[in-house]
Amino acid sequence: MKRLTNAGQMNQRVEFYKVEKSKDDWGDITEQDVLVFSCWANIRTQFLKEIQATIGTVLENTITFIIRYQQAQPITNDMTIVHNGMRYGIIQINQDLQNKEFTTVICKAVS
Repeated sequence: MKRLTNAGQMNQRVEFYKVEKSKDDWGDITEQDVLVFSCWANIRTQFLKEIQATIGTVLENTITFIIRYQQAQPITNDMTIVHNGMRYGIIQINQDLQNKEFTTVICKAVS
């Protein structure tokens, strides 16, 4: 995959959500998606060669979001990402610990 070299290539807005549990007026536990933060991202889909290599693995049908390293909140695997009305579950988070420029978040669509 080609390396992102320019932050100007991050031209898609994505939102990070986390599920929070709370009790309603009747004492029942309810789950609600809460927006944690939103940011700009570069989105990479798999090329044919990558699709063929990931068949039968956890990385099959994944999409990659590249965002800035420094964010308002830390990213965790229990978050979901929403882009263009589609929800994605986070599979893997790869942080650039050496240069601290970008974080790569590998996701899969959830229904």
